Amino acid sequence: MSSNSTQITTRTKAAIFGAASLAFCGILVETSMNVTFPTLMRQFNTSLETVQWVTTAYLLAVAATMVITAFIQARFHWQTIINVGGSAFVLGGLLCALAPSLWVLLLGRIIQAIGTGFALPLVFAQIMTQIPFESQGRFTGTAGMLIALAPSLGPTYGGLVTQLASWRLIFGITLPFGLIAWLVTAQAIQQPHAPQWLAFPGSQFILIIIALVGLLFGVNNFSSHGLSLIYVGLPLLLAIVALIGFIMIAARASHPLINLTVFKQGDFTRALLIYFLIQFIQIGMTFLLPNFAQLVLRKNALISGLMLLAGSLCAAVISPFAGKLMDRRGARLPFFIGSGFIVLATLGLALTARHLSIALIVGGFVIFQIGFACLFNNALTYGLQQLPPHLIGDGNALFNTLQQYAGSLGTAIMAVLMTFGATVLPHAASKFQTTVGTQIALWFSLVVIVLVAGLALTVKRNKRA
Repeated sequence: MSSNSTQITTRTKAAIFGAASLAFCGILVETSMNVTFPTLMRQFNTSLETVQWVTTAYLLAVAATMVITAFIQARFHWQTIINVGGSAFVLGGLLCALAPSLWVLLLGRIIQAIGTGFALPLVFAQIMTQIPFESQGRFTGTAGMLIALAPSLGPTYGGLVTQLASWRLIFGITLPFGLIAWLVTAQAIQQPHAPQWLAFPGSQFILIIIALVGLLFGVNNFSSHGLSLIYVGLPLLLAIVALIGFIMIAARASHPLINLTVFKQGDFTRALLIYFLIQFIQIGMTFLLPNFAQLVLRKNALISGLMLLAGSLCAAVISPFAGKLMDRRGARLPFFIGSGFIVLATLGLALTARHLSIALIVGGFVIFQIGFACLFNNALTYGLQQLPPHLIGDGNALFNTLQQYAGSLGTAIMAVLMTFGATVLPHAASKFQTTVGTQIALWFSLVVIVLVAGLALTVKRNKRA
């Protein structure tokens, strides 16, 4: 450990990892629900397109909350922010555990999403403002390991609880752990600057929410309405218009919701794209592969979740070492290694899509997660290191917002592609339709992953902004 690292107090470490643990609980529950979709479809007598909103609505609400993180971290005491986040996690979890209908479950998920949306950005805000430059990669890798473990561990946890007891216990078991993490963080968290009064940019917030929701609705409606002008074209048009409006207003505002000058730094933008796209595919796979195992291979929720466990453990072990490698050797080496693994894994899964077995899924996901661990948290650290201190809050808001929105969009698009087999082969057996839809989704994933690798291989050495 370096001399700079030894200056980091126990209180700072407790606050960082307490907030990371609360975020972990929120994301764990989010991805645990992916394997419960067939169960929820039967219990609430509804379709896959409707049930997937349990995850999509959560991720969308998290993204909407994270849009304003730069504002709330400057405007309010950080202790207040974590108290609101912890309260929302507990209240939302209780609603979900007791939900008598799908709509109450959705309400509980949205409330819990607000809690995660407040807690997660505080993890990286503390690291980038209270940890020395030379140790930021290691701390981001370790805290990020905990957070990144949740999406992969979630299906295993969700499948185990659903198979042995009830999906409702997914929320009940995590509540006490989230409560402890909240109380620890509230006691330990410190703020590097005093809050300042700022007027809330309401018009900018409304426009960005319209853009996020419009894009998601347009994509989600495609599977059931095709190229419908009303259900697909109109939401996408609204999203584009709202996004343009937000950019025009934010560019002229004295206190923008997100300072768009961060995009003038090309290395930051490149890192942000890598982060968004790899999360898009990773969350998409944690939806796609367990549902394929249940609908095609006829495995139960427990097996469908357990098959992703080995990959999640690999990512957990490798992530801190990947962060330390970046601290010592720069970003290019871990980015190069990670790119090779994710391309190899996605290509292998796409080529064997019609012959996938549990063993092939386990092996492919392990290889993918090794590459993911080398790229994901290092992209965040590298990107924020390219910004001057006064823009780190805006960069952090963008990273965390797009992380959650990537998951929301990834789930929606994978659901659309998975059902696309029924569109192209309407008279085929349902298992074959799902297999073809999964194959289409995996080839689409490969195109995205090749783009990620291309971006990752063009990064420069770390530099202090």
